[in-house]
This record gives sequence, structure tokens and C-alpha cells, in this order.
Amino acid sequence: MRIFICSFFMVIWFCLFSFSAYGSNTNKIVVVDLQRIIAQSIEGKKAMQKLKQKEEEIQKEINKKQETLLKLKDELEKKSLMLSMDAKEDKSKNFERQTREYKYFIDDISKKMRKYKLESQKKILEELSAIIQDIGKKNNYKLILGKRAGAVYYNDPGIDITDDIIKAYDLSRQ
Repeated sequence: MRIFICSFFMVIWFCLFSFSAYGSNTNKIVVVDLQRIIAQSIEGKKAMQKLKQKEEEIQKEINKKQETLLKLKDELEKKSLMLSMDAKEDKSKNFERQTREYKYFIDDISKKMRKYKLESQKKILEELSAIIQDIGKKNNYKLILGKRAGAVYYNDPGIDITDDIIKAYDLSRQ
């Protein structure tokens, strides 16, 4: 990881100084905020809406399972004095089993949701990659950096082409 970071900054440093040596335009290095594109583009909004709907459906399932567990727990607590030892033990084991199943269910759902979110973002990012490359070629940009992932701590707002990418992406999806 350390080697990657050092290499990354060396490439940036090399690019900055090599561009200035050729007397190139300072706007040949631009910044793109991919998270903002996902949040503001039409396709990104659709994906986020689908994700939200899926989360709501899952939350309903979780609530049902929690309700069932609470009923079992209440039943066990209320009837424990009236039940025989065997019946009490059976109900206790049933409650423990249901609790384990609930935990497995939550883990499974969490993994599925992460996978679904990553897949939907991956699809958008693959489409954006082609658009970003086209815009880079058309405008003769030398370097396009990701604002968040590329460790850009400051940039002049004039070099941020995120709005252009959003427009191009939305037009490509129509």
C-alpha cells in the first residue's frame, strides 16, 4: 500500500512538472467527483431509488422476524413458571435456535445488500469510464483525477468537470 501511494504521488509529480516543461495549458489536469455523479445523474438516482426500495422490503422482513422473536421471548418469560422443565427447555432451545437463525438472516441480508449496491455502482462506473475517456480525448486533457479516491485535497473549481460528465452520462442514457 505504501509503495502504491508513493508511486501514485511520483506519477502525479512527474505529470505536473512534465506538463509545465512543455508549456501546456494548466487546465489539462481536471478533477471528477464520481460520488457526486452517482448521486446526481439520472441513472444514479434510479439506482439509489431501487436500493432504497430493496432496503425497505428487507426492513419489513427484519421487523417481522424481530416481532416473532419478541413474542417467543415474552411467551417463554410469562409461561416459564407454569411449564414443566422439559417444556421449558424445549421452548428455550427453540428461542435460541430462532435467535441464531435471525442472526444468520441479518448477516446474509447484509452481504446481499452490499453485493447489490456494489453491482449497481459497478455498472454505472463502467459506463462512466467510457464517457470520461471520450471527454478526456475530446478536450485534450492530460490527466483526469478522481476527487475522492485520488486523494485530491484541494482543487480549483474551474478544473472540476463533474457537471460535464453528469450531462454527458444523462444524454448517453436517453
